[in-house]
Amino acid sequence: MIRLQKDGAEMEIALLGAEMRAYRSADGKDRLWSGDPAVWKSTAPVLFPAIGAVKDGKISIAGKDYAVPRHGFAKFLDFEVTEQGEDFVTLTLHENVETKKTYPFDFALSVTHRFLPKGFETRYTVENHTGRVMPFMIGGHPGFMCPMNPGERFEDYVIRFEKPETVETSLCTPDTHLIGGSQAVPLDGDGRTLSLNHADFDRLDTFIFEGLASRSVELVHKDTGHGLRFGFDMDVLAVWSMPHKNAPYVCLEPWQGAPARVDETGRFEDKPWHVELGVGQAYTCGYRMELIEG
Repeated sequence: MIRLQKDGAEMEIALLGAEMRAYRSADGKDRLWSGDPAVWKSTAPVLFPAIGAVKDGKISIAGKDYAVPRHGFAKFLDFEVTEQGEDFVTLTLHENVETKKTYPFDFALSVTHRFLPKGFETRYTVENHTGRVMPFMIGGHPGFMCPMNPGERFEDYVIRFEKPETVETSLCTPDTHLIGGSQAVPLDGDGRTLSLNHADFDRLDTFIFEGLASRSVELVHKDTGHGLRFGFDMDVLAVWSMPHKNAPYVCLEPWQGAPARVDETGRFEDKPWHVELGVGQAYTCGYRMELIEG
């Protein structure tokens, strides 16, 4: 575990999956979910080279099928520290014999976690070291404590989009977790606010918003306004809390990619929102969390 401190704030990052396991703000509060295995054992996994479920457990690349686990394999593998400074650390994963059985490319995936004045930033850089175009998906899955203070309820919080949105959530089938339709999501009066309640997650599992105009959302208490601002530069945002657990957290998941669709071909190059990276090129994206004091 790598531990960093800056101006009273603390981070803990595991070599396994380059996952941030804790972020503690300068006021001593844990802002990331604890990773309780009785509810959800992760805290902020890195999703690569797939996001969500894949159709029939495999992806077709150049006419050959490869078995890819849900959300990819990066979260199961050890990264190495390639750079570290006073306020950041970068960890990198390269292909190996096992990854090439699942994903036939030479690559480097670097994850940088960096302190911000009132939060942190996580950035991903993917490099293509193969002599052909490399398709992939990349995404984050950080879980944030909700409620954030004693005496509050999950239902006291809302997600407020940066811009007014007319949104639908893509719906995943309960058995295969493939996208099989969509449903309109009503936002409160200003067209920007989604009220949180556990019943919605029990019913839908995940909100999956594709092609938003917004590039940030706020997770805030509806009365006091305290909470956090979450910025991202990917095309899909998922919002999730473990169904049927009344879990005291909510995940804000920026994805460049999406789960497989029921009617898709299974070919990687046909998947919406994926990236096709040219030979020798690099792709960078990420997200940032900044605290809002009500």
